[in-house]
Amino acid sequence: MVIEPDDLKTIGQVIARAREVMDPGVFLWAAAGVGEEVTVSRNTMALRTLALVPSVGRDVSAIDTSTTFLGVPLSLPVMLAPVGALALYDSSDALGAARVATAMGTLLICSIHTTSKWEEVAATSPGRHLFQIYSAGDRGWFSDIVSRLEDAQFGGLVMTLDSPLIGRRDRSIESSFQWSPQATENVNLSMAGWDESWRSRFTWRDLEWLCHQTDLPVVAKGIMTPEDAAKAAECGVSGIIVSNHGGRMVDHSVSTIEVLTDILEVAPQRLDVAVDSGFNNGADISKALALGAKAVGIGRLQCWGLAAGGPAGLTRVLEILRDEITVTMANTGHRNLGEMDPSAVRWSIPVPPSQIG
Repeated sequence: MVIEPDDLKTIGQVIARAREVMDPGVFLWAAAGVGEEVTVSRNTMALRTLALVPSVGRDVSAIDTSTTFLGVPLSLPVMLAPVGALALYDSSDALGAARVATAMGTLLICSIHTTSKWEEVAATSPGRHLFQIYSAGDRGWFSDIVSRLEDAQFGGLVMTLDSPLIGRRDRSIESSFQWSPQATENVNLSMAGWDESWRSRFTWRDLEWLCHQTDLPVVAKGIMTPEDAAKAAECGVSGIIVSNHGGRMVDHSVSTIEVLTDILEVAPQRLDVAVDSGFNNGADISKALALGAKAVGIGRLQCWGLAAGGPAGLTRVLEILRDEITVTMANTGHRNLGEMDPSAVRWSIPVPPSQIG
């Protein structure tokens, strides 16, 4: 399906278009959270309860949204988070998403489950995109994977730590559609091998070994406590992604925006800290940037953009978010991300559930 960029003017229209054109079960695969979806709701509620504090009387005629992550310059502080089943939403999969990310001045975190050839994804912009990995084998397996990723010229590794067992997503289970990486023809994993049992065996000692196994920077994803952030730093990581997997692994979990400040307080200055889970608009992204995150990851919005219009739809999502962030920064009195700090936000009156989209 081909669309014109102007067809979709808001994130709400993107999601509505995606829902309209998709099989309901496939839509639910990305939309559903674990269990009762309390964590999904809490991610949204917490972001709505954190309010922006505008400051006026400043020259905001020129707005700069640029940042960096792991030394990679980003003109847009919105990274594409790893999504394993991206091919369900558009056949271009991670390859299409990587091209969009490059064109929009950001980066993709390529999932290990992508059906796109890893080397082709990295080649869209050598040294820019990151690669997300789960534990699916012993250290020999990791060594083989890492060597391949180094040769492909990925810019870093993102080790997902928060899912030793896959969460039970009730709405998705109840639907007629189920997905697993083994259900798709995946040339990458057929070459690498895959043993799901290793996911629950990965420990801090393995993370430390991985950090010393490669010259690529390693990022720990799924950090939700200051204690775990400190342990990850001791292991030698170069970055942290504060994440509860979009509410897809632990139900009744705390939201990521609630713990972000505590984690930033213990993270060494050398670490880049990003956050994801529940970010659906530029205002919410701006709040995380004000608290000190270097960038914000989006997952479900990738699916909706690709489903709504392929790479053009995903491009439109990033354009809308860029415009929303720009407007938010200008109207709160900030010319660049360096001027944004925690004084730009405060916890405020909870928003009634009926007002949450």
